[in-house]
Amino acid sequence: MAFPIPVTLMYGGACGLLVTGLGAYVSASRGKFKSFIGDAPPPELQRIIRAHGNASEWVPLGVLLLLLLEVSGLGSLPLHLLGGGFLLARLLHAMGVIGKSPLSAAGAGLNYLAVGGMAIWAIVRHFPIG
Repeated sequence: MAFPIPVTLMYGGACGLLVTGLGAYVSASRGKFKSFIGDAPPPELQRIIRAHGNASEWVPLGVLLLLLLEVSGLGSLPLHLLGGGFLLARLLHAMGVIGKSPLSAAGAGLNYLAVGGMAIWAIVRHFPIG
């Protein structure tokens, strides 16, 4: 059975796995640090929690914008570039936040480019030229 949104299915699924993996890492780390909801988490756990929380905040918007662009008829190459860039941004950001590395800033910057680019492209597609 063919689906009319194959690109969004792929990147949406991959982003879903990323958020799930980060959530599982939070749960396992809470047990490791014996820090549960209501407790003040140690700095290492705070970074893991924020990596998951930040992905949870951005992924729905990114996947929704990708879906809207795909449904609007945008071609597969730009969709893959946007979706791949967004997924890469989320991976880099999570790795950087957890590992206290500059990858978090690179991921955040790429995230802003991908989401901002998708948002602008969606608006432009609303106003066809010609």
